[in-house]
Amino acid sequence: MLRTFADRKVDGRPWRYLKPSGEPRRLSGKWEVEFIEGGPKRPRSFDTRTLESWTALADSEAHRFAGTARYTLTFDAPENTADDWLLDLGRVCESARVRLNGDSIGTLWYPPFQVPLRECLKSGRNTLEIEVTNLAANRIADLDRRRVEWKIFHDINIVNLDYKPLDATNWAPRDSGLLGPLQLIPMDELRP
Repeated sequence: MLRTFADRKVDGRPWRYLKPSGEPRRLSGKWEVEFIEGGPKRPRSFDTRTLESWTALADSEAHRFAGTARYTLTFDAPENTADDWLLDLGRVCESARVRLNGDSIGTLWYPPFQVPLRECLKSGRNTLEIEVTNLAANRIADLDRRRVEWKIFHDINIVNLDYKPLDATNWAPRDSGLLGPLQLIPMDELRP
């Protein structure tokens, strides 16, 4: 809710207007990926330098997984200065919870997947954690392909757009996970 006042002065910090102030810095390195919640089985944890969809992994459990994986990267802060840094996650399938150095930065659920880091970015080493949750589409398609009865509801039917019984056996795999590329964008405050 937004409330305005015409008859009194309101104290508070003014809104910060920021603009990009330099070249973005790409975040790269060794990512630790751990599947932390979901199913039917959690895929094995792994380390990678390349971000790709869970459907491209060698672990077949990842192809049908519906849930959340935690991506962890340790990186050095940029040496140049800025009033703030904007973290751009690139492509995310489908939502992300972001933590930097143990502090919650934000939850992102639509593009652009960007969030300001404020004072959470420290000089030197930083630890970035991103928990990505995918859609259940790959899991539903897997259940239908294996003919597992999962549509067991007493007060509703599961139908497609044509009001016919839902059949996901021919659904193409949907990308899942953190696909990037990730970058830090230096931002400076617009001053009057």
